[in-house]
Amino acid sequence: MSVQIAKNKPYIVGLTGGIASGKSTAAAYIKSLNIKVIDSDEIVKNLWKENNEMILKAESLFGFSIKTDADKEKIKKAMCEDKRLRLKLNEITHPFVFKEIKRQLLTFENEKIVVIDMPLLFEVSYEKKCDITCLVYVSKNIQLMRLMSRDDMLEKDAKKLINCQLSLEHKKMKADVIFDNESDLDYLYFQIDQFLRGLKL
Repeated sequence: MSVQIAKNKPYIVGLTGGIASGKSTAAAYIKSLNIKVIDSDEIVKNLWKENNEMILKAESLFGFSIKTDADKEKIKKAMCEDKRLRLKLNEITHPFVFKEIKRQLLTFENEKIVVIDMPLLFEVSYEKKCDITCLVYVSKNIQLMRLMSRDDMLEKDAKKLINCQLSLEHKKMKADVIFDNESDLDYLYFQIDQFLRGLKL
C-alpha cells in the first residue's frame, strides 16, 4: 500500500490490539524510529491521578472512593463482569482522553505522521478520527498462552480477561492494516517498516 500524506497535516495512524497481542511492543518500536506516539493508556493513568472531575464522576458510578491501586483493581474486575458498567465508565473517561489527545496533537502539528496507541480504538469509535488503522494481531490461543505466561495467570482468569474485550477477530474485520505477531519480533518489525515505507514519509 502506498499513501500520499497531505502537507501541513499530520497523518493519523490508529494503532490497536488486545491484551498480550504485542501492541505495546509495536508502539515502542515505532517510537524508536522517532515517530510521535500518543499513548492513550498513559493518558488514562495520568487522568486517574490528576483529573478530579473524572474521578468524582467515576466514584459516583461505582459507589465507592477511588484512591488506591486496590480501588482501581476493583473497578477493573467490575468492568470485566458487567458490560453496562464498562460502557458507562467509557462514557465518563473517554471525553477527557479525547481532549488530551487533541491537545497533544496540536503540539505535533508539524509532524508528518502521528500514531495514536489506543486499545479501545474501535470500541469508542476513535477510528473515525484516524486516517488509517492498524491492528497487532495474534490468534486467541496464542493470546491466551502469552497472557498466562506474561502475568502468571490461571487459564480461567486469563480467558475471563480476554473475553471482556472486543475480540481480535472482530477488530481484524475493522482494521485497515494487520500486523501479524504470531512469529518473532523481527517479523513484526519488518511489517511495520513496510507499512511506514508505504506511507512515503
